[in-house]
Amino acid sequence: MSSFFMNQPPPDEIRRRVEGYPVWAEVDLDAIGRNLDTVRRLTGAEVVPCVKSNAYGHGLAAVVAYLMTKGVTRFLVAKLWEVRHIRGTGLGCEVINMDPLFTREQYREAVELDLTQVVYHRESAAALSRAAVSAGTVAPVWVKVDTGLGRVGVVHTEAAGLIEHISKLKGVRIDGVFSTLLEDDSDEQQIRRFRQLREELESKGVHVDTWSLASSHGVFFRPGGHLDAVRPGVMLFGFYPVPEARSIGVALHQALSLKGRLEHVKTVEAGTPLTYGGSYVASKRMRVGTMHMGYSDGYLRQLSRKGLVRVGDRVCPIIGGVSINHLLVDLTGVDAGVGDVVEAVSREGPNSAQALCDLAGVEPYQLAVWMSSLIPRVYTMGGEPVALSEPQLVERRT
Repeated sequence: MSSFFMNQPPPDEIRRRVEGYPVWAEVDLDAIGRNLDTVRRLTGAEVVPCVKSNAYGHGLAAVVAYLMTKGVTRFLVAKLWEVRHIRGTGLGCEVINMDPLFTREQYREAVELDLTQVVYHRESAAALSRAAVSAGTVAPVWVKVDTGLGRVGVVHTEAAGLIEHISKLKGVRIDGVFSTLLEDDSDEQQIRRFRQLREELESKGVHVDTWSLASSHGVFFRPGGHLDAVRPGVMLFGFYPVPEARSIGVALHQALSLKGRLEHVKTVEAGTPLTYGGSYVASKRMRVGTMHMGYSDGYLRQLSRKGLVRVGDRVCPIIGGVSINHLLVDLTGVDAGVGDVVEAVSREGPNSAQALCDLAGVEPYQLAVWMSSLIPRVYTMGGEPVALSEPQLVERRT
């Protein structure tokens, strides 16, 4: 077990703290491990997890620490602050940073953080070279190539020249070259362009150890693009990248659940208006539960009037709208009271993440990345709590 987990509160202490939470997320690390094993089995390539957006809402540090125990050594992030967070937690893995750098101070920090910077301009490569030479070190880079997506990267027809140029800079070492697929019928053309670039550079004597194309979609549908390393993101957490992926026989395991406690329970009579504007009117005498949970916590607003939650062994409908901090549940016929646990997002069943996203008409990506960083996260292995992430409090100064 890594030092990250060794430094966590004991299980009983974690359980004690959870007793006071009005809302929290639980992350099954074993599920992430099973999904990692699936990616390795499907691709036979190195897995470089994309852990951007707070590890898709699951919590960056704990996810990285766990995946390191599973033999993962390199991670991909989208923001410089994510590198700072990983380093601040004491995790010594390689971190590939896709965030652009604009100032001299940022390049100096990039070198100090010992990250691997993504570059695709001569100017950014030169700035990193100067910072590394000044620090007396060598800065690793990954070069981003635009093979057709059209967002960022050196265009594939100019990539060989740029990569050859960067390979001759002092203080810089090219560790990888990568691109991103459109995830449509043009993917095969992109794969050919990428392979041709590799062959062109090899013919010029420029060797790069890692070539990477496939993210989660490519893991499922583009075996020709698996190459040296794949960069799965959302599938590691049990979400399918597109609906078509659900039907090809690859089982993924959802890691995340969202839980809360009933804040208030009451009985209302038929005709009672509830929530803003009286958008729901009780059609009969009913028991109504209020949860201190809303879309600021990550529960989708699109689930207003149609979401489902689990209370004990019962599935109950949400009534009225989901507001910033509250939602209402029909508890008619359910034996539940203040403080009882409600599972707003379950790992399976009619209120699993995928089922709720289908109801809301959104992609699972959205539910995951909208999960607020301001709610605690409890991490489990073997059903036991092993780590806890609580929002950082700002101390009041007098």
